[in-house]
Amino acid sequence: MLRTRPPVDVGRVKRPGKKGPSRKKEPEPSITKAKMQVRVVALAMAVAAVFLTLGFRLWYLQVITGQEHTSYAQNTHTREVKIPAQRGVIYDRDGKVLANNVPGLNVTIVPNAIPREKVEELAGILESDTEAVLAQYDAALESGNQYSPMLVKENASREDVMYVSERTEEFKGLVVNDDYVRNYPENSLASHVLGYTGAVTPEELAAGGLYDGLEQDAVVGKGGAELAYEEILRGTPGRKEYNVDALGREVEVRRADGSRFDGREEEIPERGEPARITDPVPGKDLALTIDAELQQTAEDELDAAIARAQENGYEGSGGAIVAMNPENGEILAMVSRPTFDPQLFVGGITGAEEVEQFDYLNSEYANAPFANRAIAGAYPAASTFKVFTGMAGLVYGIIDATTTVTDTGECWRPRGSVGGCWQSWRENSPKYDVLGPHGTQNYAEALGDSNNKFFYQVADWIWNATDDENWLPKFYERFGFGSPTGTDLPGEASGRVPTRQWQEEAGGTPDDKLWTVGRWVNLSIGQGDLLVTPAQLIRGYAAIHNGGTLVTPHIGREVRDQNGEVVQEISPEPAGKLEGVDPAFLENTIEGMRKVTAEKGTAENSFKGSRLPIVGKTGTGEMTGGKFVNWFAGWAENQERPLVVVTMIEGGGAFEQGSEVTSAPAARHVIEAYYDVEQASEDPYRTASGPAPEGRPDSEASVDASPSGPGLAESVAPTSSVGGPNAIAAPTPGYAPPVYSEPVYTPPADPAVYPPVSSY
Repeated sequence: MLRTRPPVDVGRVKRPGKKGPSRKKEPEPSITKAKMQVRVVALAMAVAAVFLTLGFRLWYLQVITGQEHTSYAQNTHTREVKIPAQRGVIYDRDGKVLANNVPGLNVTIVPNAIPREKVEELAGILESDTEAVLAQYDAALESGNQYSPMLVKENASREDVMYVSERTEEFKGLVVNDDYVRNYPENSLASHVLGYTGAVTPEELAAGGLYDGLEQDAVVGKGGAELAYEEILRGTPGRKEYNVDALGREVEVRRADGSRFDGREEEIPERGEPARITDPVPGKDLALTIDAELQQTAEDELDAAIARAQENGYEGSGGAIVAMNPENGEILAMVSRPTFDPQLFVGGITGAEEVEQFDYLNSEYANAPFANRAIAGAYPAASTFKVFTGMAGLVYGIIDATTTVTDTGECWRPRGSVGGCWQSWRENSPKYDVLGPHGTQNYAEALGDSNNKFFYQVADWIWNATDDENWLPKFYERFGFGSPTGTDLPGEASGRVPTRQWQEEAGGTPDDKLWTVGRWVNLSIGQGDLLVTPAQLIRGYAAIHNGGTLVTPHIGREVRDQNGEVVQEISPEPAGKLEGVDPAFLENTIEGMRKVTAEKGTAENSFKGSRLPIVGKTGTGEMTGGKFVNWFAGWAENQERPLVVVTMIEGGGAFEQGSEVTSAPAARHVIEAYYDVEQASEDPYRTASGPAPEGRPDSEASVDASPSGPGLAESVAPTSSVGGPNAIAAPTPGYAPPVYSEPVYTPPADPAVYPPVSSY
């Protein structure tokens, strides 16, 4: 059988990499349904995330910051010009205007329209603060706010306005705006009661509270009633809105370079018609308790009393008078000296003359004229305080109306003490040879003769009868001493009633930290470390007058709307009633006050010839630096319209030229004026116009040197340094701190007993 061999592939070589015969490609499997669902879900989530982000952003822009962007958009398309609101008018109790508003003119410029050198020239013409105006001009250009008006002069005079208005071509962009400025028609009358106004400061705006929501150009109260009743007196400004672009120009069709399409020159929007107007709301009016006529009398009498002190060679550096209704605390007159004119601050301090005057008022030579000494001046109460020590003895039961103390002229000392020598004013008087000692006197007689030794003894008896070493200071606190009275005027001082705790904290040396009977003895006559304000003292005496109620002194009476309708009566509640003080004790005290102004009383000479039954108490206390403070507190009895008056002379006289020459006559004349009683010809310190009374004595002859007369004396103790817990920081411009007059005493010879001071 024939076999054939398969053919041999000869000479054919396979190329590397060449595949053999190709196979048919198998189709890939299709995407499963599950995989498709995953992809769709992922895509949907991505889309949802995008829309969620966009939605959140849209919500943020429209809801969270929508108001901000709306305001921004409005600000770039409108310009608001304030329409000033009139501040409320201040009246006295009878309707006399004490503070009102008058039309004023503010000069402004548009920085973009006027070169810098012309701004400087304009500021010089208007006597503005050139440096401040130029700084504001430069800032406007740098911030891109060059089309917005800026203030050059507030309350410009009409002469200046007429001058610059005639030169508008020279001073491009000048605009004069109407405004209201504060006016005090009675000038400096009641300046400490009224206060003054001024531009709000950055510090006040940052503090918030009373100044929340105010604009930077707001004018606010800076003292007195203007500050105390700021929210009532302040109105709400209105608005004029002008359509402007982001650069503050009128909204017009413009070319690419920003110029107006109509080819007209750029105009100040405020010279055109506003797009919208919101009317201002004026402030409410305020009626005070002050009687302007009595206020003027009190101011004249205080000036006369200070002049009498100066004529007798004393400093006469200041003083205060307060006249108050003891039944309700209404203050009818409140005077403080030195003083100031609130009109100075209207429109700001500008011009060389005003700047010089302001600098003086803030200098040490002016003696703090912005301080209201009636509420912020704290001084030793001196012998006016003896009435409270006497009542302390009556309340404690250590004395009664018939208890007597005998003064033989010898040194008085607390029981068990071997150091110190306490004397009364008679022993220290240069006329002691004529006057002699006080002799034997009861409480009322001791008040009439201002017998220091009687009240030393009362303090010593209580000290030895009680285990409470703060009992006497606590009793004084019942009358409100050591705490603010709560008056509606700002800046009230608390005064000081020293206690054991206070002495231990304030004492600079171990001896000075001691709290002993000697402290009480000095307090008993209104000396030692005691400090009181005239407002505190008049409230204490008012409580004696009204039967024991501590009224709240205040100067606000009514708030009225623009129609004159009363919308609020101001009648603060009393601080309380005296605890444990029997009405009989008050009558015992008043009996002693009658003796002060009667024959043989310490103020007999001051009240000669008066047709009113005036009672009261004098006082002359020692201050730092060898100065004296003179007091009188009292009233006329049996009057339908009760009035208590307190007068204080800082740097007053001493001995026979003390309170009976300065403060007592001033109080007498204020009381007589209130009741329409003419000053008598027998009055040795008559101030009424007309011929002086015949035989008016001079300063030496005015004091009766007989044993029954009012020749007074006082021991002068060496001065001590001022400081401790009541040290006061240096005053800031435009503000004067409370006037604290630190009392005087000598370092002790016996650490257990602090030495005496004298008071009358």
